[in-house]
Amino acid sequence: MYVLFLGVGGVVSNAYLASIPAVSSVSPTTIGTHGGALLTISGNGFSSNISSVSVTVGSSSCSVVSTSPNQIQCTAPTQGSNTSPATVSITSNSINFPSTLSVTYSSGITPTISSISPTSGSASQLLTITGSNFVSSQTSVQVGGVTCTVNTVSSTSITCTVGSSPAGYQPVVAQVTSVGKSNSNIVFLYSLQVNNVTPSQGSYGGVQLVTVNGNGFSGSNVGVTICNQTCQSVTIVSNTVLTCVTPAAVYSTSDTTCSLTVTVGGLSQSQSFVYRTSLTPIVTSVSPSRGGTGGGTTLTINGTNFP
Repeated sequence: MYVLFLGVGGVVSNAYLASIPAVSSVSPTTIGTHGGALLTISGNGFSSNISSVSVTVGSSSCSVVSTSPNQIQCTAPTQGSNTSPATVSITSNSINFPSTLSVTYSSGITPTISSISPTSGSASQLLTITGSNFVSSQTSVQVGGVTCTVNTVSSTSITCTVGSSPAGYQPVVAQVTSVGKSNSNIVFLYSLQVNNVTPSQGSYGGVQLVTVNGNGFSGSNVGVTICNQTCQSVTIVSNTVLTCVTPAAVYSTSDTTCSLTVTVGGLSQSQSFVYRTSLTPIVTSVSPSRGGTGGGTTLTINGTNFP
């Protein structure tokens, strides 16, 4: 330690100040079996750098979300193979903190979803969840990882409004702040919708950008076909909008009406698309038919339906 006295100068000293690693409490001490509760660990000497801190509950990692010299917060893991009670262990700056703290996993307080109604729908659907151990003002719900806006909560029932999720079967999970998550084996079928295609007609030659409006497009494995031919490219703009570049179709002297089909996972929905002869440019002749390698030759192209 180095001390400076004004008007006198510095004093050299062998004294030093040590911060003793200590853990004093963890809260809550009883959580649900599916994890997800935010644990607050109080003590002394923790690093303020999240990457320098690790916490385990039993044999599983407790994901650290914040840390300061006297407090760590982490998201409790599921019970899984962890014993109950499970020992809380902290390492900060490579120092193992002495701790006798533990948390107890309790099935008796775990939020449990037994059924939902309806079992399918889309954005803005009012969903009723039946189960147990829900807590008013502490309960949130996600459908496929997207917030389902909670309207009402009782100990055995929740109503919420479904958000915008990818099409397909999505897990419904309730979370009580002080206890943790519910089971995730109850699923909601988020419907795929294709409402309209703009423009809905084009050239047999393809290479036209069309916009598809609907719902459920932001999932993985999204495909778009027209007349059973894959679009040249597909861009997911949002969960409700995608674009595709139309493939070419076999030319016909009459219009061809077929399906534009969007597929997400195992779900498909369609709208009609028309390849029109009147919208298809046709080249009948080019004059002259040859020219010099230096370029500069003026070509005259004759045909029909040029824009």
